[in-house]
Amino acid sequence: MASPTPAGLPRSLLVGAPRPLLSSRAEAALGHRHREVLDGLEALLRAGELAALTIGALAARLECSRRTLYELAPSKDQLFILTLDRFMHRIGREAVAAIDPHATTATQLRQYATTNLGYAFRSAAYDDLADVPGARRVLDQHYRFAATVLQRIVARGMEQGEFRPVAPSVVAAVVLASTVHLGQPDIIDDLGIPLDTAVEIMLDLCLHGLQAGRAH
Repeated sequence: MASPTPAGLPRSLLVGAPRPLLSSRAEAALGHRHREVLDGLEALLRAGELAALTIGALAARLECSRRTLYELAPSKDQLFILTLDRFMHRIGREAVAAIDPHATTATQLRQYATTNLGYAFRSAAYDDLADVPGARRVLDQHYRFAATVLQRIVARGMEQGEFRPVAPSVVAAVVLASTVHLGQPDIIDDLGIPLDTAVEIMLDLCLHGLQAGRAH
C-alpha cells in the first residue's frame, strides 16, 4: 500500500499494510517492456491461466524472452507470487484512493468495498493458488488487511454515532466473504445481474443494519 492516505483520512487507516514484493520505486526503475510483461502476467492471473503455463509458454503468450521473465523472478512460482502480490496491491491502492475523506462513513465504506471488487476474480484463479507454495499466504495477507481497513471504517462510524454498536470484525467478514462469493461465475450467472449491482444490494443490507437504531 504505497500510496499516501487521501487528505482528510486518518493515517491509522493504513497501519499494518503489507509491504509490496515489488516496491513502486523498483517497478519505476524497470523498463517499459518489463512493465508491459507484468501487466500481461496479471491478465493471465485474473483469467486463471497463469499457474498452468510453463515459462516457455508464458514467453510465447507475452511475446517476450525467457530472460525477461527470469529478470523479474528467478522461478515460475516466484513469478506467480510476484504477480499476485502486485495485483492485490494495485486493487488495494485504488480502493483507498476511492474513499472521499469528506463523505459520510457509510459512503466511505461503500466506496472502499465497491472498489475492492477486483479481489473477487475468477474461481479458476483461486484454484491455481493451491498449487503455488506461498501464494495463499500472500492472498491471506491482503484479505486480512482489507478486513482491517473495513473494521476501522466501521469503528469510526460507531464513534461518530453513524453506526450502531456492533462487532466491526463481523461486518468486515460479511462484506468480504459476500463479495468473493458473489464474484464466482456460477453464482453471479444464476443471479442474472452484474456483480457491481449485486454487491451494492449486499452493501445496502449491511448499511441498513448498521444504521438501524443508531444514536442520534
